[in-house]
Amino acid sequence: MTDNFSYHMPTKIIYGINELDNIDKYINGRKTLLITSQGFVKRGLVAKIKAKTSHIVDVISEVKSHPEFKDLKTTYEKLSKIDFELILAIGGGSVLDASKFFSVQNDNKEAQFVEDMIKGKLPKKDYSLIPIISVPTTAGTGSEITPWATIWDMEEKKKYSLHLPDLFSELALYDPTLTLSVSKEITIQTALDTLSHALESIWNKNANPITINYAIKSAKLIFENLVSLSKDLNNIEYRDNIMKACMYAGLAFSNTQTAIAHAMSYYITAHKGVDHGIACSFTLPMLIDNIIGKYDFIDESLKEIFEELSSDKLRNILKELNISIEFKDYDISDEELSELKNSLQNNQRASNSLVNI
Repeated sequence: MTDNFSYHMPTKIIYGINELDNIDKYINGRKTLLITSQGFVKRGLVAKIKAKTSHIVDVISEVKSHPEFKDLKTTYEKLSKIDFELILAIGGGSVLDASKFFSVQNDNKEAQFVEDMIKGKLPKKDYSLIPIISVPTTAGTGSEITPWATIWDMEEKKKYSLHLPDLFSELALYDPTLTLSVSKEITIQTALDTLSHALESIWNKNANPITINYAIKSAKLIFENLVSLSKDLNNIEYRDNIMKACMYAGLAFSNTQTAIAHAMSYYITAHKGVDHGIACSFTLPMLIDNIIGKYDFIDESLKEIFEELSSDKLRNILKELNISIEFKDYDISDEELSELKNSLQNNQRASNSLVNI
């Protein structure tokens, strides 16, 4: 970690219980497209939003988990016929990532333009962005305060990243009450994604004192609250702490990107169908063991989080959460493990990592 560094966060953050009730103030009279998921519709929250503001011009609620180009392009064509000035994205990471895809436009509002830019077939220029208000309903991905989105091409079995320097949300609104209905399984998966974001922003070539401070705060909150929350899902104090952990991790890795655990996870998710939060976190104890003793600032950070220089406490937490740390339990053979390692070559996230495997 060098003494010279910069830090950038243009997204305004609003945090508070029931803060979504004030959404009309943040919309500020703009014609707004609400993008969400079917789960949000079934919970009756679309009706609640419409009761709070008269500026919703249309609702898109067909966003699926792990958004794919083919689905996003179909929806994009529908959106090209709607007149809107603002996107209100309410949902988990997939909704927030999809909204970023929809926010990118060229003069002709062509979905293919966005795909080609993501896949490197076109330069990242000659585009405009629709501003986004992001309201996360899970505490995990941090997409609400990062300038990138994960888009999948499952025919290629490949993950792509939409990354533009100005793709930050205009506003990130955190309301921990929105996570109360999240299942135990998703609560654990998304929180472990947060933990991976935090730890990977520490053993990262782009780390700096600001990002490390946020990462430590995030990881400690996960460490202190996740197991308890998994046993008491309606506890708003635990929900609040885990959502704050997500926010702090986002403030960290928004400036560092992720590293090798995420790089490995993309292969594991694409080829084995393992949920992202598990795929990027079950390798963390192994990575901690690999990095201990190599960098003073990493050792100091890990000591502050775990109160010891060891992966033992994390291993115990994962065991309590019934998360295996063995590759074989995810149906990954020795041959596939070799393929996984090969997939890390020339991978941006892997190249960020101070951990080698």
